This record gives sequence, C-alpha cells and structure tokens, in this order.
Amino acid sequence: MRSRLVFVIVVVPGGIGAILFAAYAWQDWIALQRSYQHFETIAQYSTDMSELFIAEAKQNIHRMNLFAEGVWALLSAIYAAIGLVGCHLPARNPSSAP
Repeated sequence: MRSRLVFVIVVVPGGIGAILFAAYAWQDWIALQRSYQHFETIAQYSTDMSELFIAEAKQNIHRMNLFAEGVWALLSAIYAAIGLVGCHLPARNPSSAP
C-alpha cells in the first residue's frame, strides 16, 4: 500500500514532469538554433549594430528558456528517482525500533 501511494504521489508526477519539460526544452533548442542562425546571418551581412543587438537579445531569451526548461526536466527526473527509491525501501518494523 505504501509503495503504491509513493508511486502515485511522487514517481508519476516526476516522470510526467520530466517528459513534459524535456519536450519543451527540445522545442526551445530548435528555436535557439533558428535564432542563432538568424544572429549569424545578421552578424555577417548587416552593418546596423542595433539590429545585431536585437538579434542577440532574442537569442539570449531562447538560451535562458532552454536553461530553465532543462533545469525543470532534471529536477522532475530527480523527484521521480527519489520516489522510485522510496518505493523499494523496506517497511519499518515498529517492534524493532529503539
């Protein structure tokens, strides 16, 4: 009973969160690649510095989003892993407690 409860309360949300945030991180990675390509194109062919600064700011926004999504995915995976460990711990025997 205890291990099922831990599984439902900890492992399932952690696994779902890890998958969900990893999917969003993948989307942010693709957007970052596009944004960086745009930044490189502007850096090579444009002489307007304000346009270059705007492209860099957009690229940095995608970098921060990717970092945040990656952190949430890892934290969710750790949460699920802690739950899995909790599911496999032996039950405490109250008669053997000090």
